[in-house]
Amino acid sequence: MNFKTLSILTLSALLCGLCACERPDEGGDGPAKVGNVTVSPEDIKVACDAVEVKLEVTSDCDWGINSDDNTWVSVSPGGGIPGKTSVKVKIAENATGESRKTALTVRYGKSKLSVPVWQNYDVVAVEIPDAAFKSCLLRAYDVDSDGVLSTKEAANVTRIEASGCGVKDMSGLAEKFPNLTYLDCSDNELVDLDLSGLVALTYLDCSDNDLSSIDISVQVNLEYFDATGNENLTSIYVWTGFTASENFSKPESAEYVEPEINTPAGYELVWQEEFNESATGLPDTKKWWYETAEPGWVNNELQTYIAGRKGDIVTADVSDGTLKIRAIKEGNRVYSARVNTNEGWTYGYFEARLKLPKGKGTWPAFWMMPTVWSGWPEGGEIDIMEHVGCVPTEVSSSIHCKAYYHAIGTQKTAAKKISTVMDEFHIYALEWTPEYIKTYVDGVQLFHYNPDNYPKGRNADTWPFDKPFQLKLNLAWGGDWGGMYGVDDSCLPATYEIDYVRVFQIP
Repeated sequence: MNFKTLSILTLSALLCGLCACERPDEGGDGPAKVGNVTVSPEDIKVACDAVEVKLEVTSDCDWGINSDDNTWVSVSPGGGIPGKTSVKVKIAENATGESRKTALTVRYGKSKLSVPVWQNYDVVAVEIPDAAFKSCLLRAYDVDSDGVLSTKEAANVTRIEASGCGVKDMSGLAEKFPNLTYLDCSDNELVDLDLSGLVALTYLDCSDNDLSSIDISVQVNLEYFDATGNENLTSIYVWTGFTASENFSKPESAEYVEPEINTPAGYELVWQEEFNESATGLPDTKKWWYETAEPGWVNNELQTYIAGRKGDIVTADVSDGTLKIRAIKEGNRVYSARVNTNEGWTYGYFEARLKLPKGKGTWPAFWMMPTVWSGWPEGGEIDIMEHVGCVPTEVSSSIHCKAYYHAIGTQKTAAKKISTVMDEFHIYALEWTPEYIKTYVDGVQLFHYNPDNYPKGRNADTWPFDKPFQLKLNLAWGGDWGGMYGVDDSCLPATYEIDYVRVFQIP
């Protein structure tokens, strides 16, 4: 037998071996049908933890197996021969917060079968101490029917209808259901209703309970409110400047109670902006006006100031009881807002509650300039609060006038370190009298300027602060001070949040 004949016989044997698992279909001359392959289990369902599952493959032919997504599922071995084979299926921990699916594909000859693989996410249960309330929530929002209301399921809840369920306790609603906009808890046995933090709530029916007081002071978006049928209800705590709409109902025994405004001794409130209502979602133009400008207008700043809105870009948003001045990058530009009061005042106590933006390049301010422009610095400037993101835990106050200003290195200023200025609201205030200027943070004095304490004395160059000044709020980007260490675009959009602005004067 020569080498060529041997090669042909060898090739024929190999081809026969490859076809050994195939057999004709019953009842005809149809295409070959691959032999039997079965797997156990037929699908795989696991929890969020990393786990190894054993898959039994039984076959009467050769086969191969692979994972459709080997980023979190792997198999070993990758195939086998006729008989019974154990395959190790390794599944990684699921830290995505979402359930995920893939499949194992077993191939044999021209056929294949699929083994679905499903992995749950880390299920954290929401603690609901009231059994009646928990039962009501599970019926409505246990999406995967596992008998647990998870934090993920609760986060998607915007509407709770729990009328007549025998609920006695609804504590911690905002923590459990942060996106809640609709709450019907009527006809229950509630003696206390915790609504703190539910700023998005627009509908509240708490009628026919045993409530003696209700606090809706942060629910500035409420469009419907019904508290009738609470026989013991005496006080409904509302927000400053509250006006009940026609969709608000209460028992005659109950009164709407606005928060008490802490007024400095000897002063009275003459002007306020609480940012609780806005027909347009922008600052009220009866109280505020915008300055608009291109980059480089002052202090080599990089932002473009717009009048609150330009297309889909909104840089001055009144919502949820606060004004949010935003620096937003669009293309090669950063847009922001600079708003000013229409009214001006000479002397008084000026106060704002503020939370400052984060990021290298931000430069928010709460300050005052003359109502009638008379030049700078001779006209005067009062900086109640300034902050730059590149010095994140420090706020400062300053004055500028012809004798004392930063360009000649003589400005009068003071700074204070506060670790939480970007994470929490703080109250910044100015006390301005004919004699002196003082600023405060949370009631503690920061800055004091009295020209009589300096050699130049009191004159037009050192005290131009004897005429009406208007209040200003703005968020600059970059510039001589805000950008002294460069800017970091990754922090954009950045938000400067203003809870209220109030003006007090001596009668």
